[in-house]
Amino acid sequence: MPAHVTALYPFRPLQSLDEAVMLGLEQLIAGLPALDVSFGAIGRFPGVRWLAPEPREPIDRLTQALVAAFPDCLPYRGEFSDPVPHLTFAVGDEALLSQVENEVAAGLSAPIQARIEDCCLFQFTEGRWREAARFAFGRAPERAPAQNSIG
Repeated sequence: MPAHVTALYPFRPLQSLDEAVMLGLEQLIAGLPALDVSFGAIGRFPGVRWLAPEPREPIDRLTQALVAAFPDCLPYRGEFSDPVPHLTFAVGDEALLSQVENEVAAGLSAPIQARIEDCCLFQFTEGRWREAARFAFGRAPERAPAQNSIG
């Protein structure tokens, strides 16, 4: 999976996402501005190393908007009362993670500035995560006008 900040996991299975859900996602994301964040602090979960987005509020607002639109999809199945937004950069055993963390820390002379312009829907299939759809922040979808026919 490419570098990402998870906004909502888990979501509904891809095969259950009909046109109305996809349009709802598209409209929700289009109604939000692109996110300007920086990544400068390294965080740790067991078996995981990550970078913290600053400020975290734009990610929190995105998660809250998604949960409001899809209340059956609680972040991490409701296991955490305040899920921590993060950009995972390594997963594995602690010895390897310590080495990778030291290398990343040495390369972080200044925070990484980022503008997040898209929100992607990923699907886990055939042992890997694949991008299933992409939605643009702050931009109305470019759709061709509907074609009608009376016959």
